[in-house]
Amino acid sequence: MRWVVLTVLLLAMPAVQAQHCPWDCGGMILLQTELDKQQVYKQQPVLVDENREIITDTVYGTGKDTYDTCSFLYYDDFLAYRTAKINLHYWYGYDTVYHFAAGYYVARINYCKYRNKKIYLRLADPYSQRPAYRYLEINSTAIIHLHDHNNNIRYRQTATIKEAIREAVLVMSCDKWMLRKEDCR
Repeated sequence: MRWVVLTVLLLAMPAVQAQHCPWDCGGMILLQTELDKQQVYKQQPVLVDENREIITDTVYGTGKDTYDTCSFLYYDDFLAYRTAKINLHYWYGYDTVYHFAAGYYVARINYCKYRNKKIYLRLADPYSQRPAYRYLEINSTAIIHLHDHNNNIRYRQTATIKEAIREAVLVMSCDKWMLRKEDCR
């Protein structure tokens, strides 16, 4: 009997000692554009799934309101939003160290759930009298798996991360925003 208990304890020890990475399944999409922030926010860029339902990024198991819409926020606004949510749950503190994302628009997404699914960037149509949306399919290669960069994030190796994710950045010209040329600044 003693051997059975000892064997069970030995088998369980690696699971007990395993360290959970805060970026497991953490995904991010970075958007770069020459439009000013007011124009970008006017179009309410948000990620939606193949059913055109808004995607939320969730911190599971907290029992608190940790369901965040996958809206694109300029890095400074994203940082302020996530910093304010630390009061709700400490896990948001891990979202305050993405120094490599400065200068971009950021949307957090569950990498594991959406890496092989069609997702879209939903944009409000600024020319419609009633609420209307336009959709732009996002290639799955644009989803950055934060776990792949966890050591570089921890040690603030910003240049290394920027180089590694350079091809993943979603670059949005005026055409992709579906704006008239005279409305682009």
